[in-house]
Amino acid sequence: MMSRFIGAFVCLALIFGSIVPAAAAERRSEEHQQFAKDFWSYLSGKYEKWDVLPQAPAAAPAPQVAGESKAYANPVALQNINQPGYGSIIVVEHLQDGDIIGVTACYRAKAGIDSKQNDWYWLYYLPTGEVVKTSADKAAFDKPGYVTFEEDGRLWVFGLTNASLANFLTAGEPAKQVIRPGVGPSGMTVKSDEMETILGYLAAKPGFVTAIEDGRVWVLREGSEAADQFLTAGEPAKQVIRPGVGPLGVTLKSDDAATIAAYQYGKPGFEAAVDADGRVWVFPADGDAWKEFREQGEPAAHVTKIGVGPQRETLKTRDAGVIEAYLVAQPGYVTKIVDGRLWVLRADCAELKEFAGNSDLAKHVTKIGAGPLGMTVKSPDAETIDSYMRNFR
Repeated sequence: MMSRFIGAFVCLALIFGSIVPAAAAERRSEEHQQFAKDFWSYLSGKYEKWDVLPQAPAAAPAPQVAGESKAYANPVALQNINQPGYGSIIVVEHLQDGDIIGVTACYRAKAGIDSKQNDWYWLYYLPTGEVVKTSADKAAFDKPGYVTFEEDGRLWVFGLTNASLANFLTAGEPAKQVIRPGVGPSGMTVKSDEMETILGYLAAKPGFVTAIEDGRVWVLREGSEAADQFLTAGEPAKQVIRPGVGPLGVTLKSDDAATIAAYQYGKPGFEAAVDADGRVWVFPADGDAWKEFREQGEPAAHVTKIGVGPQRETLKTRDAGVIEAYLVAQPGYVTKIVDGRLWVLRADCAELKEFAGNSDLAKHVTKIGAGPLGMTVKSPDAETIDSYMRNFR
């Protein structure tokens, strides 16, 4: 039975890169959807008989779901639970007051499936077996702990443990709705069943633990001592408060000012810090410049651009070209400056594979001087450019 799933999964890996969704709102192909259903059928009634773990191994990536949980591992995973090998399956039941509210299945099928996640693939199910989210979904605007659905240019947002999510998947829009025009990515209108969900979604950011308390948003570095303390014991004794600077104008709270600065100014692929004079330093997250800045402070030789930041701040960095790349980066999009022109692709678009190969597309749209900093913008279609540019208006 397992060999059949490995074979199906290898075929599915090819499908992920070749199927073009019929509509922008489609999260996965029919083949992908069928695999998710079949995998649930395989797990149902089986995983409960596997060994229970104290917690899921850190090596297995999974969606961010708060609360209590119970983890199971198949016999293959138990052979090396800290670094499970191929064929391993980890199942996590997410609990609330003792009841199962969701199930995550993590599967490490075969080498080459997904190098970014060390060949792990995960699925998040409702207790009834309805698949909500997978690590291979086409969903540019999803965030950790949240699932999104685009409908008629608007973005529906639900937390993974939201009670209304099941009804939305089976019956459509809930009768009770909260609507916030223009606050979402690309200026989209955001809809949900409650205001706290919208605020939580807007506040969520990779690399940070965020939580809403009394209308204020706590922001802490993921994996930090302060974050661990907050999750286990509540608010840290040391607090920094920045009124009105958070999403929707809410107050931000953290254990230090550096964390708030990194949260405010960090972008996909970039780290940021604010110096004593209020200038914002930006660096590629995976480069040596950021590490040197943290260890040694400001570099003697650097680049400065006055008044170009998100709120007209002065930006500084070590290397030429970094500030421009930082300014054009936006969540939900892949951006790259090639020969002074800006390429923009949605993070879930089918053309990414072709673009990654040669930084060009055979078929594309060009808008001269229409981009940030007056750059010419190139993209698979005009709609992507228009959607992207709404972030700059």
